[in-house]
Amino acid sequence: MRGVVWCLLCVPLAALAGEILDSSAILDDGVYTLTLTARIDAPPAIVQQLITDYDRLTEINSSLTESRVVMEHSPVKHRVHTVIQACILFFCRSVTQVQDITRDTDGHIEALILPALSDFRQGSARWDLDAAGNGTTMHFSATLEPSFWVPPLIGTLVIRGTVKRSAFDAAVRIEELALAAIAEKEAAIAIEANEPTD
Repeated sequence: MRGVVWCLLCVPLAALAGEILDSSAILDDGVYTLTLTARIDAPPAIVQQLITDYDRLTEINSSLTESRVVMEHSPVKHRVHTVIQACILFFCRSVTQVQDITRDTDGHIEALILPALSDFRQGSARWDLDAAGNGTTMHFSATLEPSFWVPPLIGTLVIRGTVKRSAFDAAVRIEELALAAIAEKEAAIAIEANEPTD
């Protein structure tokens, strides 16, 4: 179940080792509503680049066992297939989801689950990535209605705690990958600057 709360993408969170500013989880008539605000110690453009590199999401989210683009509608809209090994407490399940994900250059990402291809009756998510100094404040919201049975003992407090722990783990990976991307870019610029001109 851990991955269920992640299943609309990996929730990318971090700030100075993973500062989660706010989170909530509500269950109403079988539909989970999740919100989360966090700070990531990397610029919004790099964060967006990392979390929209759909074929490599398994490098960020350890719950994902598979992530791949199955269709490119346009350069900013993709159909993405993921498989998540979801575990909360004693309840584990492999969960499949297919979603259409759209991004823009202003740091907004929206995802819509395709129920006929997924283990969900419905689901959507939105990420807003805002510049905050040298980092990013990320606002995440999602609604999910699983089409599989979730034990009633797994309440919103457990899910909220799982979201926070999973987000923190992913945040560390996002920051590591962001630092590597920045270092690679700086090295390429330095090499280019040192090349002799004709």
